[in-house]
Formats: sequence, structure tokens, C-alpha cells
Amino acid sequence: MAKTATVFKFDRGIKIIGFKNGDHFDLRVLTIGFNPKRSGLGQEALRLLRPKFKRISVNEIYEETLPFWIKMKERGLADDLGPVKEGEKNWAC
Repeated sequence: MAKTATVFKFDRGIKIIGFKNGDHFDLRVLTIGFNPKRSGLGQEALRLLRPKFKRISVNEIYEETLPFWIKMKERGLADDLGPVKEGEKNWAC
């Protein structure tokens, strides 16, 4: 049986998508939309999500976002970091 994803929507088009399992959240996507990166929006969304769950696991982490997720774990906004995917490489022809 397929799991149903849960979407948390925040101001300015920010979304967190994942799967709820009791007091655990399996986070799969955090998107800040067209907002500028490195402006604290992702961290703020995680701060709003944190009180809702005892454990937050982050899965399907792309290599280029790993430093962000390590910081979020150090700050207590994520508990477990799943496997890291190698980023897609675009080659100009």
C-alpha cells in the first residue's frame, strides 16, 4: 500500500513534503520556491515544523545540500540524515 505524503505550506511559497508516522516525520523535500537561497527561510520552516514531531529524518539528500542539512542537525532541527545522492551534472556542449 502506498504512503500518502504530507505537505506543510509556509509563507512565501515555502513547502516541506514528507511522510508522517506517529511522532516521526520522514522529510523528503524542502523547497523555498523562488526565494533567495541562504536567507534563513529553510531553517525557519524547520523551526516551525520541529515542535510537531519527536523525530525528523531527512532522506534523499543531494550532495550540494549536505552542508545545510548538517547545520540543521547540529542545531537540533533534524535528527537523522539519510543517504546522500550525487548531484546531477550538466555538461555544456
